Amino acid sequence: MTKKLLVTGASGFLGWHVARHAQADWRVVGTWHGHPAGLLPKSEAMQLDLTHRDAIWQALKAVNPDAVFHLAAASNPAHCEANMEKTRLLNVDATTWLVEMCAERNIKLLFTSSSQVYDGVEAPFSESPNPSPQNEYGRQKLAAEQAIRQLTPSAIIVRVAVMYGKAGNGTNNFLLQWLDTWRNGGAVTAFHDEIRSFLSGQSAVAGLFMLLEKAAEGIFNLGGATAVSRYDFAKMASKVFLLPTAGIIGKSQKEVETAAFRPADLTLDLHKIRDIGFKPASLEGGLEGYL
Repeated sequence: MTKKLLVTGASGFLGWHVARHAQADWRVVGTWHGHPAGLLPKSEAMQLDLTHRDAIWQALKAVNPDAVFHLAAASNPAHCEANMEKTRLLNVDATTWLVEMCAERNIKLLFTSSSQVYDGVEAPFSESPNPSPQNEYGRQKLAAEQAIRQLTPSAIIVRVAVMYGKAGNGTNNFLLQWLDTWRNGGAVTAFHDEIRSFLSGQSAVAGLFMLLEKAAEGIFNLGGATAVSRYDFAKMASKVFLLPTAGIIGKSQKEVETAAFRPADLTLDLHKIRDIGFKPASLEGGLEGYL
């Protein structure tokens, strides 16, 4: 029997991957707000403004899903820092409304949080229920997590690492920006002291569907098999993509002024999600999969 999955933020990077890799027994209905160009071609989608509570209810009523992947978010830390009230409406308030409605209708909810809820000081990070985010985006994600845990403890909360890979029209990620720069003869700047558990979009989706199919509950970290610096990631990418002359400028976080705090080391402890069967791709394997 085909089940229905409602995906918010379907025109974003991860939403595109969900629609592209959805399992056969799930009928996926995606929602988009301002950027329909990022949708997978011929995918089933509807427009939804999550900042209007009644609109969320109408969407749930129309689709009547068995589960919801809540992926939509204002995810740029600098934007969140500069527009706290506006981004909190989407990242926290809208999430709370959606959670309340899913709980009322007994709909399984999976929410994508972020590794930015951790402070970056004492890595690797396990799934602490009370981390210490150091920027506004992380604080908003943690506030949304707290609302979810209070309203529907059976929900799945996934703290996702920095992702990379293919993307739909209108969506982007740092690797695509780097490749574009290299193709045009430019050089990219990458921090040698900023460590991340980089994760391919394809591997991320595999993890989300595994958690859903196994009826998981609670908080899970989701990242790649090996954490490396952005500088080392750039070197690996240039090697895999056969770009020996790719320009890479290594810098320290301290050398660059940023609009939002950037945690130094967000290495994720993946024991919990590994224990239910998830096998994170290696960095080289994820990059080769992109090819």
